[in-house]
Amino acid sequence: MKWRDDMRNLKKLLSGLLVLVLVLGLSINTLANAQSDIVLLLNGRKISLEDKAFLNDKNQLMIPLRKIGEELGYEVIWEEDRSITLSKDNDTVHLKIGESKFLTNGEEFYLETPPVLKESKSYVTAELLNKGLNLVAGWNGKHNILMLRQLKDNEEDFFAIDEGNKEKQEELTKYMEFLQKYHNFNGSILVAKDGKILLNKAYGLADIDQNIENTPQTTFAIGSVTKQFTAMAIMQLAEKGLLNVEDKLSKYFPDFPNGDLITIHNLLTHTSGLFNYTNLDEFLGMDINNRKPETVIHLIKDLPLNFQPGERFEYSNTNYVLLGMIVEKLSNMPLEKFLEKNIFKPLKMENTGMYSIENYQIPDTTPHVGFLELIPVDDELVLTQAYGAGNMYSTVEDLYRWDRALNTEKLVNKETLDKIFEKYITIDETNHYGYGWMITEDHSENRIHHGGNTFGFTANIVKYPESDLTIIALSNVGAYDLVTLTEDLSSIVLDKEYNMPELLEEIELEDYSIYDEYAGRYELSELGETTFINISRIDNRLFAQITGQPAFELLPLSESRFFAKEANVRIDFVKDKTGKVEKLVLEQLGIILNANKMEDVEEKEEIELDSDLYKDYVGEYELAPGFIMTITAEDDKLFAQLTGQDKFEIFPSSEDEFFYKVVEAKIHFQRDEEGLVTHLILYQSGQEIPAVKLNN
Repeated sequence: MKWRDDMRNLKKLLSGLLVLVLVLGLSINTLANAQSDIVLLLNGRKISLEDKAFLNDKNQLMIPLRKIGEELGYEVIWEEDRSITLSKDNDTVHLKIGESKFLTNGEEFYLETPPVLKESKSYVTAELLNKGLNLVAGWNGKHNILMLRQLKDNEEDFFAIDEGNKEKQEELTKYMEFLQKYHNFNGSILVAKDGKILLNKAYGLADIDQNIENTPQTTFAIGSVTKQFTAMAIMQLAEKGLLNVEDKLSKYFPDFPNGDLITIHNLLTHTSGLFNYTNLDEFLGMDINNRKPETVIHLIKDLPLNFQPGERFEYSNTNYVLLGMIVEKLSNMPLEKFLEKNIFKPLKMENTGMYSIENYQIPDTTPHVGFLELIPVDDELVLTQAYGAGNMYSTVEDLYRWDRALNTEKLVNKETLDKIFEKYITIDETNHYGYGWMITEDHSENRIHHGGNTFGFTANIVKYPESDLTIIALSNVGAYDLVTLTEDLSSIVLDKEYNMPELLEEIELEDYSIYDEYAGRYELSELGETTFINISRIDNRLFAQITGQPAFELLPLSESRFFAKEANVRIDFVKDKTGKVEKLVLEQLGIILNANKMEDVEEKEEIELDSDLYKDYVGEYELAPGFIMTITAEDDKLFAQLTGQDKFEIFPSSEDEFFYKVVEAKIHFQRDEEGLVTHLILYQSGQEIPAVKLNN
């Protein structure tokens, strides 16, 4: 049921937070405010730029090379042939203005955008800093901040590579490379056995638009993995005698309804009966700046309990927001500062913290919606003051430091650790909940784990204490199935049976007319609300669009089975005994949803229109600063393309009015008194978005 709830919540987030994104997956995060200076932070220190960074015509960030190189201690040498050499110690980077190829210590690499010369100054992309100078790079386009960090060597003994287990390393590597190639895995993975590393590697891109690669030291939002840190903070206070887990909530919040019934233990184990605030529509629609702990708690405090405290388990983020507030009350410091002082610094978790709108501390990665295509979204929409329930960011390497500490008494004594990992409440037949952790019987031993999902990010940390096996997986693809991934990786290490993921390779069909049978509207009633999947054919391409979400292309695995190239989505079309398509089956994250094909769906009527009229509509229309809809005419057809997105045909329903077949949207062109097209209005999901024509 938890996965089903997560899917429902993800859909609410998609429909509640996206506006223009609903059309064709518009990027919010990457486009900077061109009027504002771009700020560079190097290892947390602001770098003053005499030669200002800028965005090129592809919205890629261009950074002055000499300044960054010298700040990092490189000698920067310019040659008359417009080549540049950076050297420091035993490292040498060689590049040339206008050339994509560059050399790092003699090894060839290639850039998406080559270095450029502007006003006699050399500029490079963040990709070059990432690949060539070994910098972790994170770009926040909303606030015009580029964060750069140097990759550091790990000094701890438990980061040593297990040289005697090459076979396991190769098998793990093979699995992950397959997953990245065919299942769109973007993120970082760490696998350790007996205090030695079997795999510590990053895959894919941290930022698609800037072409920045993930690294093992790239930070990701970790969502509900935060809960184990909040639980540890509570138990540290308990160990010092500052609280008791049997304390009533009313001791800390005297006016809280039912506060005399709810204990700290109930909060830690999700047995309080308190409503989960993240399921409220009022929360999803709340102004970001108002999402303070006190404000979100106010939303639910007067709601009736879902059940009597202690009666059963029911996952609720509300519990851990309250626990974070208790930590603050007893320590007289913000939760972030308490965690930093008592956990992060002692464990040298230098790349771990809590998101803050005020200081723009964001993950290095841009988040992406994995349910459909990869769509960048705004970090501030993603990390929404989840507080003690899910507001942290971290790296696989920092979380491994955390894991190692849980095998010691560095943070709390053994008695307290035993309390944290005790099976207090049964979730189902095999799963139990401790304090911020789930405990499951797996491979004939306890599996201690917890996942995290926030809009655009997925996290999972798994511990097998008896085998001393740890697997940490972080991804900037939202709703990615890290549960199956970590289970398969553990099976590899523990010599258990597992299956390689399905091979997803597009095939060529002999007859694409079958797509006409699949086209139509399907009712997806299993999500608990009226939701439809529209299937459309455009030439020899098939598209799906779920209510309130962007269209995505379906690629054939067989005549009846399809997949989305950039997401873990499979769709099977099912026929009845007469050979008529009766439903589709959607599979993702181990969830199977059925959608029945609807009869007598009113189709939009396409009319014949003199294609000579199309020249009136051709041009660029500004929907918002940096967001352009380009209208083009080709071969007696009219097309619309949004900035950074695919081009789709639009079809006339009347003169000046056109509709999409891939999404529920239409465009109305507006003329002035002289009959010239000067504007358009985009209609979708109840939104009316006007746009002015730029090239009249």
